[in-house]
Amino acid sequence: MTILRCPTFTSPMITLPLVAALALAALPAQAASAKRYEQAVSGQWRLTAALDGADVASLDEKEAHRLVGRVVSIRRESVKFGDRTCGPSGFEAESVEPRIFVREQFHADPAKLGLPNPVTVVDLSCTSVFIKGANRLVIAWKGWFFDAVRVRR
Repeated sequence: MTILRCPTFTSPMITLPLVAALALAALPAQAASAKRYEQAVSGQWRLTAALDGADVASLDEKEAHRLVGRVVSIRRESVKFGDRTCGPSGFEAESVEPRIFVREQFHADPAKLGLPNPVTVVDLSCTSVFIKGANRLVIAWKGWFFDAVRVRR
């Protein structure tokens, strides 16, 4: 008899508590994962290059290149860039295949971004960042992708 046909595991009185227990057991791992990604991307990040724009973007190429050298601040409470402040972030992250993910989610060409494969993408309140290395990100902002390095304190 398999576990799927076992009356013990098909009874709602057993199944519901079992599912709830498994879901609750996953919460600490999820919270630890979010904390790890929060530490990886929190801080001050200087844009070093405008890499490429999406098929449809809020910035044109000239505007994107003018942002190079500016600093993005990422914290749990907010993401700040220039005069724009976005709300709190949950730092949900996933490992993705960049060629597919960037094309599907951003309608952009991933070839120009220099991302590792797979790459971890972290969802922030008003944007997404790709972890390129310990102190390097690719930040998506208004339809453009920017290389960014951590600003040392």
